[in-house]
Amino acid sequence: MNLNENINRIKELMGIIIEEEQNDTQNNILYPLSTGGAKTLILLPGAGENGGQGDSDFKELATNLGSDFSIYTANFPNELDVREYTQEIVDEINNNPNIRSFAVGGFSIGGAMAWHLSRLLKDEKVEKFINKLFFIDSGIPNSTEEFAEGIVKGNTPRLAFAIPVGFLKKARSGENLTKEEEKSVKSIYTETGLADFKEKNNGNYIEYIGKDFPPANTKLDADAKTKNEENPDEVYVIEDKYDTTEFDVRYSVMPKEVKSMAFKEGDVIVLRNFVEQDTLKKKGLGRELPDGGVIGPLDGVEVISLVAGKKKEGIKTSEEIDAVKLEVNNATTNANTKVEVVDAQHSNITKSKELADKIRELY
Repeated sequence: MNLNENINRIKELMGIIIEEEQNDTQNNILYPLSTGGAKTLILLPGAGENGGQGDSDFKELATNLGSDFSIYTANFPNELDVREYTQEIVDEINNNPNIRSFAVGGFSIGGAMAWHLSRLLKDEKVEKFINKLFFIDSGIPNSTEEFAEGIVKGNTPRLAFAIPVGFLKKARSGENLTKEEEKSVKSIYTETGLADFKEKNNGNYIEYIGKDFPPANTKLDADAKTKNEENPDEVYVIEDKYDTTEFDVRYSVMPKEVKSMAFKEGDVIVLRNFVEQDTLKKKGLGRELPDGGVIGPLDGVEVISLVAGKKKEGIKTSEEIDAVKLEVNNATTNANTKVEVVDAQHSNITKSKELADKIRELY
């Protein structure tokens, strides 16, 4: 091993990524979140506001996995050909000597992409691939349309929404809430959840359920002071429909037709709009073939499905977990498939320390 190779190896062991190295890979799809680990994992993200963002989904997971793992990830645009995209990743893997023995994985929509990546790695006999695929609350559908419809059916519309008065006024003015402020905002999906929220907040709320909408800010302030004179901005507004006051500002990215609709109806329209503008623009995401058939299961790849055990309404049913098991069994010819339940929701599973523990155990 020459001097430069020694230096590079030392930097890998220390997890050092310098600016020069980042610039060398700026035209690549894959980029590292951590280096120096004996185990390498290539992870594809879920869909975000402007396409998939690997660092957003997996930065905390890379930290939780620790120094034993090198983590590579990627970004992708809202609109792309999934099979061409994953072929480019295969080419990068083959041309990257820093990626040695590795497994792949994907979160949400990224799991389907990771399935196609695994298929290409097997087809091209990439020896560095250890024949292991992690679905992170994900799977591979028979078609992209099926995947999109699953998103709509799998997301229960809200019954109600609870937001502090101060944050409601902020939203009406077009300001974004901080991540810390968002923790105070509650989506409610069941009558039981609504009753629990009211009991927990012990009358510190104004309810606009049924025909009423939250009034203009001046009236809202006056109503809030009757509940909490010292801190009226901390009084919750419970609403069950899309607010009509400053609708175009508060809901600037929403389809206009949901204005004044109840969430239980409007949320479905919002979800369908999302899949039309996002999911269905990812050509070849599912297993569909031009002749109407489907791509067969992976050849011998071990698939490990790490599924969120909770949904927004509560704990997932055994039937929902069994459906995941069936999909995993249909994804590969390998008999050593596994389904592990993680105590998390879809929205926070990649940040779960339990997820990192299970990956570490099952890698």
